[in-house]
Amino acid sequence: MGEAKRRRETAVPTVYHHTSTLRTNLIWMSGVIQVEGKSEGVFHPRLGEIKTDALARRAMKDFPPVAWFTRRIDIPNCLVASTMFGVDKKTGVKKEITLAVEQANAMAMNRLAIGFPVGDIPVIPWSEHAGYATGEGRELNETAIAAGDDPMDWYVSETPINVMKVSEFWFSPSLMKPKLRRSDGYIVDIHRMVKLCRETKGAYIPPTWMKQEQAEALARSMNVPVGNLGR
Repeated sequence: MGEAKRRRETAVPTVYHHTSTLRTNLIWMSGVIQVEGKSEGVFHPRLGEIKTDALARRAMKDFPPVAWFTRRIDIPNCLVASTMFGVDKKTGVKKEITLAVEQANAMAMNRLAIGFPVGDIPVIPWSEHAGYATGEGRELNETAIAAGDDPMDWYVSETPINVMKVSEFWFSPSLMKPKLRRSDGYIVDIHRMVKLCRETKGAYIPPTWMKQEQAEALARSMNVPVGNLGR
């Protein structure tokens, strides 16, 4: 038996939560992968505040909010094809904007995936979840298949997932042509930041894209000690 095949057969089953550097500081501060609809808004260096509306994806009536994972490390196609809404701050008028792949990648910043051993977190295959066969579930499945994804790869959890259970970290250095590379050395930093925020009241982790001087200025404006930035 070849070494590569031996590693595959002895590997611990792992699922991945795909996200980006727009949101990682919020994940480290909360210490969990949150279920849909519970995440806070994020700040983009060019677009300002961006909010995720779970109701734009599904009505959230057929089954409870869940956290989504996949057993594939490749970036899901349904995350690359994006639609956003712009809101006029004066009139409140909402405008739908369909993003091209390049635009979606630029908006997402650096894409990444956080891996967890299936046996260490409360996930089940999506196909075994009660929501799979509901109207909302079928619509999600059909949309995914149309985008080239396989819903049979998905896992879900109805409870937030403890980030300290992370076993793999994958990161794309490129924004416009994302290709994930494994970087497990960063797991030590993840543990350090999550622990800091759990043990230190007022600890703040600035967005990854923010320069040090910008982070310090933001900390001062928030009355957060610079020493609590988590960097």
